[in-house]
Amino acid sequence: VYSVLVVSAFCFLSWLSPLKAYADTVTLTLENVGPGNNSGGVYTYPYNFSVDGSSSYVSLMCFDYNDEIYFGETWTATVVPINSSSSQEDLELAYLLSVASNSSTPEPTVGDAQWAAWELFDPGLTAPTQNGVSQTGVTTELTNAENADYSDLYSGYALYIPVAGSQPSADGLPQSFVGAAPTPEPGS
Repeated sequence: VYSVLVVSAFCFLSWLSPLKAYADTVTLTLENVGPGNNSGGVYTYPYNFSVDGSSSYVSLMCFDYNDEIYFGETWTATVVPINSSSSQEDLELAYLLSVASNSSTPEPTVGDAQWAAWELFDPGLTAPTQNGVSQTGVTTELTNAENADYSDLYSGYALYIPVAGSQPSADGLPQSFVGAAPTPEPGS
């Protein structure tokens, strides 16, 4: 009886723990893209979203080239933090976001970083040579991402993975994104 009580108490306390082993979900609404980056007829970083209905927009980078989203479309996404135990590809993706989101990065390099993110998860893609984007630049960004120091740079980044079935019924699965991890709401 004593061991059953100890195990029950441990399970109950674990259930109350803030360190639960699941990720949070958020509601994303694509508001706009901007400042108007475009390469090969497709939008590139930044994609601006309302998160959970906020009037402040969050800029995210797409890393799923093959699915589509539309302005005003809303869906649920699972937020998966990027950390030291993340896959190599996720760490490289965080590096590419850090390049694209740096305000001093020239627009062609933002495009190179965006195409590198797409090619990281779909090596069959080839970047178009428009608006200063080049396959040489994309390859350089992929090499830089592979060789980057990930030690403490990415603790504030997260993946935003769409929850199947949460998109409009006539639409396919939304794209996946990477961006700043959501700031937790203050405790009450």
